[in-house]
Amino acid sequence: MILGYNPGNGLLHRAHPFTSLVLALAVVILAFGLPTPTGPLFLIGALAALALAARLPRVLVTAFVFALPFWVFLVLLHVVFGDAPTRAVTVGGQITAILLGFLLALVSVHPARLVDALLQRGISFSAAYLMAATLQSVPRLRDQARAILDAQRCRGLVVRGSPWRRVRAVVPLAIPLVLGALAEVDERAIALDARAATSPGRRTPLDPPIDSTAQRVVRWGLVVGPIAVVVTRLVS
Repeated sequence: MILGYNPGNGLLHRAHPFTSLVLALAVVILAFGLPTPTGPLFLIGALAALALAARLPRVLVTAFVFALPFWVFLVLLHVVFGDAPTRAVTVGGQITAILLGFLLALVSVHPARLVDALLQRGISFSAAYLMAATLQSVPRLRDQARAILDAQRCRGLVVRGSPWRRVRAVVPLAIPLVLGALAEVDERAIALDARAATSPGRRTPLDPPIDSTAQRVVRWGLVVGPIAVVVTRLVS
């Protein structure tokens, strides 16, 4: 259920990587800046429409699955044992909107395109690589965990059954995952050192993403709009 970059030809896949990242940050500001409780719910609807337009329906399912435990907790806290249903709707809507925004950025931003875009703007290669590696970390760990689970099952490991049996299965799964992650970090550090990643000087990207005037206008709108919403609420 955890998503990684999803190649496709939808609306967000054709956008500049910075546009998707600015959208995620704008969602965070709007989630807390819009009037409650209707503002976060409206934001969820807008993001859901964007996800469908970008041909990313799985993002909706994943976001709602992750948000469901928070909704259950908030309903119990503010509705069942309290008297503030509006508070439950507000906080639940904010959490769901933020999850949708960041998942849309995660599945639509290709790490390699992000590195090229950052290098084009003069960002150091080490900083650009660190951001791209962060985006790749969860999907890569997911794939490694799945491979380790399949391998251990072939060796006779039983991961289902009683709670005690499930707890015992954690160690044979966790240790190879941690060791594999450490080995991968070491391999990447050697590869980056061999490519002089920390050496001074500006690198030239081979295939930087195209940044059109329309996308720059959209990004500025995503920056100015949320700030204007917050300022308007503060002064009103």
